[in-house]
Amino acid sequence: GRRVPRALRADEDAIHEAFPGRVAVQPYLSGESERLATALGLDRLDWYNVHPGPAVRALLNLLPGRLAAGDDPDRLAERLILAADLDLAGRKPYYVMDFALTGTASGTPATAGLTLRAASSYRLTAAVGALVVDAVLRGEAPAGVHFACDVLEPDRVVRHLREHAVADLRLTGAAAGAEQTEEGVL
Repeated sequence: GRRVPRALRADEDAIHEAFPGRVAVQPYLSGESERLATALGLDRLDWYNVHPGPAVRALLNLLPGRLAAGDDPDRLAERLILAADLDLAGRKPYYVMDFALTGTASGTPATAGLTLRAASSYRLTAAVGALVVDAVLRGEAPAGVHFACDVLEPDRVVRHLREHAVADLRLTGAAAGAEQTEEGVL
């Protein structure tokens, strides 16, 4: 795979089974996503940020210009919180990550997926951060700076998220039938 500019399109009025109601989807490719795609040997990675309403997305599009113009970052943060409140008005806050892999298994077309649902991205981040600190204190993490996914055991992370009700994880397709988590398999 390689980076292809403008290969994906935003959709202001999309429906996706993992998200409640209509949402806006915006293509996004981070350095971490590119690194992961390379590490997994993926031919293609499509990544979208999903917004439950228009207010946050509109403000995010304005932020670089507003910051460059010297707007107060604290005031912009307040506006972002208000925008999120408007987008979620009347709905329960949620955080969802939905992954789908397509390819072949033993020469046959196959799909595997994972949907992670959490009430808060902050609790999810805190849980993973705590697991990293624990790994460092146990001497399980090498010295230096690393990505959490390169240091933590996936089974341990999943078990922790489930046991502490941080997130609900649901496997689909070939992944749903797998009895064990294997490296490189959802």
